[in-house]
Amino acid sequence: MTQHIQRCIAGLSLILLCACAPTIAVDYDKSTDFSRYRTYGWGKGTPAKTPGLDSQIVKAIDEQMTRKGFTKTEDDPDLVITYHAATHEEIDYNEASYASGYGPAYGSPVSASSADTPMIVRVGTIVVDMYDTKQKRNVWHGVGSDLLRDDPRKVSDEIPKGAAKMFENFPPRPSRTR
Repeated sequence: MTQHIQRCIAGLSLILLCACAPTIAVDYDKSTDFSRYRTYGWGKGTPAKTPGLDSQIVKAIDEQMTRKGFTKTEDDPDLVITYHAATHEEIDYNEASYASGYGPAYGSPVSASSADTPMIVRVGTIVVDMYDTKQKRNVWHGVGSDLLRDDPRKVSDEIPKGAAKMFENFPPRPSRTR
């Protein structure tokens, strides 16, 4: 019986650990040639409620974009980045309305997603969107769940790690067909 209880406790601990671990998901417009983008700028999103947390998120994304060879500019960027952070309560956002005019959602005429459909961002989640400024559409979407926690020390650690994981395969490489 004791061995059974130990297994149950171990299994429950693993489940709890997995439930609290940050989850990163990325999607992008497969028809987009990301090699033609060189610059980026920031658009309006739903920033974190505290200025310190907002600057940590922006800094983490800026660092990843710089590592990938992109230059930040306010003058006619190739991409506009927005982020939406749900720190204390769920937020609703519509990609087209929060992208400073850069929308609709990538693929909205051809995919199941629509720019008119509001998205719900769970507490603890950061959503990052990138918009092609010439075509005025969303081309990249990343979501990091369980990154924003109550413990500020953990948040300070999780944001750069989450950004690194989110941008790990950015920019997407074109798939090769034979």
